[in-house]
Amino acid sequence: MKSLLAAALAAIAMPAAAVTPAELDIVAREQGVWDAAITFPSQEPGKPDQHAKGVQENELRSGGMWMLNRFAVEGTPYQGTGVWGFDRVTGRYKGIWVDNNDQQIRFDDGRWDPETNTLTWTADVAQADGRHMRMLATEEFKGDKRVFRSVALTRKGEVPLVTIEFTRRAGG
Repeated sequence: MKSLLAAALAAIAMPAAAVTPAELDIVAREQGVWDAAITFPSQEPGKPDQHAKGVQENELRSGGMWMLNRFAVEGTPYQGTGVWGFDRVTGRYKGIWVDNNDQQIRFDDGRWDPETNTLTWTADVAQADGRHMRMLATEEFKGDKRVFRSVALTRKGEVPLVTIEFTRRAGG
């Protein structure tokens, strides 16, 4: 019995594996200043999509372990801030996002697909009525370009929320 308890305590005390350079490379892909072409799909048939421009400034922090995102949409008061990186305990990418639209902390869970160079994020977002909306976002990396797409997962299917095409500024 004592050996079983000792083994259980040892397993709890053992640290998870260290984050690898390959996992940190995924995080580093976002570094720099990015111009954003934003499309908000119309939710009403016959009405055009809305477009905006923005800038995202991304900075590696804590020795390259975590990415700090700062995002603003031109001509609006919108500001969003995020932190994300690879969580060695869960073996997945984890992040938080806050902005002045939702006024809450969103917790994101991500997985990397090396074949498509895509991070796929999920989050449960609280709504004003107390219910939760499941959100799915993909971020496809294409060198100095990346495409972020977000949809709400509803009983009727996917509802597009936003598409952002990012282009890294030279020297940024």
